[in-house]
Amino acid sequence: MSHRTIQIDKLIAGMVVSQPVLSGDGQVLLEQGTMLTGDMIRYLRSWRVPLVDVVVPKKNWLEKPVLSEVYTETLEIISQTFEKVRLFHEVPVDECKELVGKYIEIMIDIPGVVNSLHRVKGHSEYTYRHSLNVSIIAGLLGKWLGYKGQELQDIMLAGLLHDVGKAFISKSILDKPAKLTDEEIDIMRRHSLQGYQLIDRSDGVSIAVKLAILQHHERDDGSGYPLGLHCTNISEYGKIIAIADLYDAMTSDRAYRRKLPPFTAVETILGEMYGKLDPQLCLTFTSRLSQHLVGALVELNDGNIARVVMLNDVLASRPVVQMRNGMSIDLERRRDLSIVALLEDEVATGTG
Repeated sequence: MSHRTIQIDKLIAGMVVSQPVLSGDGQVLLEQGTMLTGDMIRYLRSWRVPLVDVVVPKKNWLEKPVLSEVYTETLEIISQTFEKVRLFHEVPVDECKELVGKYIEIMIDIPGVVNSLHRVKGHSEYTYRHSLNVSIIAGLLGKWLGYKGQELQDIMLAGLLHDVGKAFISKSILDKPAKLTDEEIDIMRRHSLQGYQLIDRSDGVSIAVKLAILQHHERDDGSGYPLGLHCTNISEYGKIIAIADLYDAMTSDRAYRRKLPPFTAVETILGEMYGKLDPQLCLTFTSRLSQHLVGALVELNDGNIARVVMLNDVLASRPVVQMRNGMSIDLERRRDLSIVALLEDEVATGTG
């Protein structure tokens, strides 16, 4: 580990302060060892702090700041938290809130978080990874919708706990590498109600979070579960978690199928937005998410490799790509071509 003095505008959420940060008159603003959040960086800017000493863990820290380390650590804590739920039949709310404020809130402020989620491989421990990913994705959507402060933290908490009811479902069902039986589907569908009943006994959780856990599988046309609610009776947090849940489920490896590329998932969400999901939330999500994929290296269904260079105003899920020979192809016009995989060499790093 080494230390480096960084200009305030170069700070990234997740960096660790190596020396106390002082105001111009000597007041301690942040203690040594503090992990920076977006709010902390803005706080330092308000004090006109020009330089901050931070820990530099690796030589290439700018390329992979801290996201991988924070993600892995958070995933381990989530697995321990869910094990406590399974053993003691109660949610450690304070620990979950600390996870949101100390780790997940950091991740939604780190450049490249969207593309990094697409790099996560493997289907083992899916429930834990899915809970973390949904919390991150819901937090991003909440931020894009203008939520901030406690409301944004509640959205991330709802994402983290949306599948907490699965703590009581056998892993033989959760990780089954084949089609579920009707009985197993019925067991799986109980998780949102069981999660709500569990969290409803907990103090310190807002009704908005509880309803999101209950309603994240409801659909606007009444075809969802557990209550078959229609759009006007589904909370906005529930609608946000529904989109995040669906997107991550499609773009994650499962025991029984490979993950879908993000543009395919975006196209599916756009197809679901009339009748199933909230149209305005879907449009905000797909347009903002697609912006993060500009610059990504992709594989087309004809085997060619291309780079996403421009979004299509008509359909964000079918962008303009540039082939290796320099030729540009508008996938909105070339319906015979589609993106089948997002490759490792990605350059998009915006956080919007």
